[in-house]
Amino acid sequence: MFTETYKRSAGLVAQISSSIHSLLLTGRQYEASPWEKRMMATAMGLALTNGAMAQGGTAAALEGVQETIITIVQVIFSIILVIGLIRVVMKFVNGAPDALSSLGWLVGGVILWFGFQFFKDDLVGTVGGEGGVR
Repeated sequence: MFTETYKRSAGLVAQISSSIHSLLLTGRQYEASPWEKRMMATAMGLALTNGAMAQGGTAAALEGVQETIITIVQVIFSIILVIGLIRVVMKFVNGAPDALSSLGWLVGGVILWFGFQFFKDDLVGTVGGEGGVR
């Protein structure tokens, strides 16, 4: 809807501009009527408003992408940690000699996950504001 309005207003502005340009080239003085001045101001206002609305749509789309990426990373971390926990428990139950090293890797994964959460919360607090990533 907005792109159609923008195209129509851009076409109108181009038509008026070419008319003014042709009159100036012929050497005649052109004085726009009050109606034409109002139409030009309305067209310029619509063109500027469409640009502002496009920025809001872009910000909302980027926010959705950010939330999706963070959700995917959190799900991947959670799945890996659950699998690691199951493997560590199975190694301790079976008496595997490398059970302690597996426990160390699991603790490292948990620390990495908490680090990711801290980094995300810090980034939201610094950059995100109210409209940022949650």
